[in-house]
Amino acid sequence: MSRRLAFVAEWYQEEAAISKTFTLWYYVDGNALEVYDPKTKKMFLRRTKMPELTEKDFFVGSKINIFGRQFDIVDYADEATKNILAKYRKRTFIIIKNSILPQLGKILCSLVESDFNISKAMMVQFTAEQIKAFLKGKDDVQSSILMSQLLSGPAIGIELIANNAIEKIKYCQAQAKECMNENYPRSLRTLFDREDVRNGIYCSQTEDEVLRDATFFFENEHGLQNTVQLNNSTLCIIKPHAIKEGNLGKIISEITANNFKITAMRMHLLERVNCAEFYEVYRGVLPDYIPMVSQLASGSCVALEIICTDSTKCSYEEFRKFCGPMDPEIAKLLRPHTLRAKFGSSKTLNAVHCTDLPDDTVLELQYLFKILN
Repeated sequence: MSRRLAFVAEWYQEEAAISKTFTLWYYVDGNALEVYDPKTKKMFLRRTKMPELTEKDFFVGSKINIFGRQFDIVDYADEATKNILAKYRKRTFIIIKNSILPQLGKILCSLVESDFNISKAMMVQFTAEQIKAFLKGKDDVQSSILMSQLLSGPAIGIELIANNAIEKIKYCQAQAKECMNENYPRSLRTLFDREDVRNGIYCSQTEDEVLRDATFFFENEHGLQNTVQLNNSTLCIIKPHAIKEGNLGKIISEITANNFKITAMRMHLLERVNCAEFYEVYRGVLPDYIPMVSQLASGSCVALEIICTDSTKCSYEEFRKFCGPMDPEIAKLLRPHTLRAKFGSSKTLNAVHCTDLPDDTVLELQYLFKILN
């Protein structure tokens, strides 16, 4: 019999402006999902294979996209699931400071290799008042150092999920040289063995601090501003399949190693209606329109604002060339060094979206970084 995890999940029905509560069962061995409506006592979704989802996607606080509907997992639905997951599957929160942003891709690769799930990410620029509010109640010495670091430029906040997440990050950061036992991943130990990385990453120290820090960073009440510039820049979306394949850090490393700079970043879990709206220009033009929408709605994606490090060049043109042809098979033949040639497998699963028309760059960036804020 397949091992089954049970959760309480909520779906906000926008048309009726109400939240509906469901019981969600995930069958680990069969990679299948079942959704039950306890109010009507009827099955909302019969047992269905969901190859885009894995066991790592299921934890209290996660958001699951099921055929374009976003379900928020709010609790465990039985004691067995709680006993399996609650003790070990934890959230942690880190800030990658401005000093090591050029190493973002390498850092993300190390986290993914160490079995962390990246559940939220956003690049922001703190104001002095926001930093004071964020640091309230923290150690005075640490706070004074952190304040000057966060004022020096943009920073990226990331919420991570893993077994014993807080301990894995905290102890490898604090005791990198001594942390040689196999309880801690080699890639994480290697990452924190560098002094600049240890100093360049802030991490929450307790579960209460994780909750406070992540809430402060990702909820809108403190008004943290994203860093989108909308000036000779263009959009890149790293697609859900590429993230699930563990290629987020690799793609970002390729981008920053090829004369591009990331000036804004935000992870999204888009509703299907938003994906259809974003790809509207392709409706009736590309035969792959519906699969494209389905892929973008299938899980978390990462939106990036990209600029050329050479300000005399057109970021839109240069980055579009760097992404390569939409079909990865053609890209592999004609332009093997492009992103789609390296990380794509089909027209739909082609790793990244880039803006097709120059007049659309600002519109697409505004949609992902301002309208959906």
